[in-house]
Amino acid sequence: MELSNLRNPGLDEVVMKTGKAAGIGLASGTVWGGVVAMHFNGPHVGSNVKYPELVRIGKVSGNYAASFALLGATYVGIEQSLENCRKKKDYINGAVAGFTAGATVLGFRARSLPTAVLSGCAIALTSVLLDVTGMKTTDEEAKTGKAHH
Repeated sequence: MELSNLRNPGLDEVVMKTGKAAGIGLASGTVWGGVVAMHFNGPHVGSNVKYPELVRIGKVSGNYAASFALLGATYVGIEQSLENCRKKKDYINGAVAGFTAGATVLGFRARSLPTAVLSGCAIALTSVLLDVTGMKTTDEEAKTGKAHH
């Protein structure tokens, strides 16, 4: 029995899309964290550190990069998994994925249940609004062949 015959192509697609979302989140989080760190004068690191501002920008950028990567990977992984399990592509997948990603990633970061519920609801609502209004990424438009001009 060959192992390549046992692979599930749906699972491969979920893993690939989740990895892409994590990479995009990592890159955009790094850039956004750098902008935030340079714009705001946050708490400074110890004076015995060799480049204190550079260390602070690195820490802030890394924090944002990790949060964005986790948020993107969680959202896309859950949405694609639900789509494969339910065999439907509708707004419910995005709503569940948005709530789960917002509640887990942002709620754990804040260590607050009300914050987890509110951030989960906010991302779920955003996802539903994007799905219902028909806003698509350019990748989705290229697959369906219905680009809006």
